[in-house]
Amino acid sequence: MSTHLAILPLDIIDTLTARLNQEDCHPDHATRFLRLPHPRTGLASLFLLHDQHAQGDTTKTSSILEVQAISPTNARTWFIGEEVVADGKLVVMTPMDPMFLLLYLLRAPQARDGSKGNFRPMQDIIEEVATRIADASKKDAQKDPSLNVPADDIVSFLSLDFVQSSVKRVCDVKVITDEITVYRYSHDVVLESLKGKVGRLSDPRVAEMSRTLVRSLAKDGLMDDGKEELLESGRIKLACELISQYLPRDILQDLIASYDLSKLDAHVKTVRDEELALLAPAKSVAAGDKNQKRKKDAEATANADVDTSGDGDKKKRGAKSSHGVEKLKKANVAGMSKLSTFFTKKAA
Repeated sequence: MSTHLAILPLDIIDTLTARLNQEDCHPDHATRFLRLPHPRTGLASLFLLHDQHAQGDTTKTSSILEVQAISPTNARTWFIGEEVVADGKLVVMTPMDPMFLLLYLLRAPQARDGSKGNFRPMQDIIEEVATRIADASKKDAQKDPSLNVPADDIVSFLSLDFVQSSVKRVCDVKVITDEITVYRYSHDVVLESLKGKVGRLSDPRVAEMSRTLVRSLAKDGLMDDGKEELLESGRIKLACELISQYLPRDILQDLIASYDLSKLDAHVKTVRDEELALLAPAKSVAAGDKNQKRKKDAEATANADVDTSGDGDKKKRGAKSSHGVEKLKKANVAGMSKLSTFFTKKAA
């Protein structure tokens, strides 16, 4: 069995450790992997389903984690204590909002003409989604088995209680009777839910916790005094870029279009134009130096061109001698023997 180095949330590490130590053997505990389509690319990806019961509490807390493997460019290994792990990649498992997976899955049966469709019971929607996506993935699985999305995994995910409670953030909901509730995927509901996320992420108390985001805002000159309106727009745009990793392209475009970022875009364009203007002289000097060098090289080549002699042979003329040769030409050789005298027989 292969060994991998992984980074997991602390609560999952604690639960797994307890299970390994046989201190917590609750039968409802579940930690298993599901293969589902990634909400941005639609490609089969690995997710970890984790159910946890707190000590002395019957309440179950469930979460879904995205599993990503970070592989180094060159071959690497890990040294853990006295053990050597041959596979140098790092497996990272991070919690994610099931809403992102839901919006991709539940929009799959939607008509391509943009019509909203009909309200239906959730069980009917789940069966259609699982069948449609699983059948579509089988074509890719013929080339690569890891691209297969099992229908059972989709049904298992969509049937989870904590996933069902998130459906209202993706669908229009109608309660027909106490026993019958019907659903319909809604693009408008999705956008409103995403704008709520953007609002929380763009809050200064949240956005400025990240040094990367602060540097990005400062780079565009948005942290200066008097730029409060632009700064707010900058935080909104960065928040959209953060969640873009889990959104299909068309939904991301509609989300960004729902905000008026025209002033921010104009400001950023001005900043970029000023940066290019500062770099232009340096590039011109560099280009001039290159042109000058090419000109000199061309002149040197012209001087080294061959000329035709009387017998028709081509001989090079004008080639510049090296510094050492020129120095030897000026040396005083009076009284020195010629080199040929060293190769003649001495007189008896």
